[in-house]
Amino acid sequence: MRLMIVVVLWSLVSFAEAKEVVNDSGGVLKVDWSSVDNSYIRKTRSRPTVLQQAVKDVTMPVYLPKDYLNEKDISVVADENFYTISINLSDVTLIISGDRTYQREIVSGGEELKKSMQRVASKFIRSEGIMSTDFNRHGVNYTLSVECVHPNRDKRCTKDTFLRKIYNELVLMGGKQ
Repeated sequence: MRLMIVVVLWSLVSFAEAKEVVNDSGGVLKVDWSSVDNSYIRKTRSRPTVLQQAVKDVTMPVYLPKDYLNEKDISVVADENFYTISINLSDVTLIISGDRTYQREIVSGGEELKKSMQRVASKFIRSEGIMSTDFNRHGVNYTLSVECVHPNRDKRCTKDTFLRKIYNELVLMGGKQ
């Protein structure tokens, strides 16, 4: 009986250890620059100077919505490892963020964790009246969202069509290697 208890306890400890080993030191994600078409960045240099200046030191690919690159009401918060660009439209705020920092690194976790961490297609979700999608490109995490003044009536926030179109037409604005 004691042997059985020891075996069961050892199995539980082994399973728990295989599940997840975490490093809480955080860090910066590595950008896969080989997957970035830099020739396109050069073609988009005609973008507003204010916008280009704000993201010139960002060390990851910077994406923007193609149809809203030249909007006048744009605000940018950026540093070398992240950026957030807010574009105010009629009754809507469109936001795109890129972030290559992380808080925790999973060092190992066994097969179950590997399966759960596989890349999946972007999902468009509506939460608290905001339509958004999270995605990963070039090893960097991005969020694209739209927040409406009237979230329960405005189709841009009740259906994913508006945000999906923007997502499918994001253009590479810049980024520094």
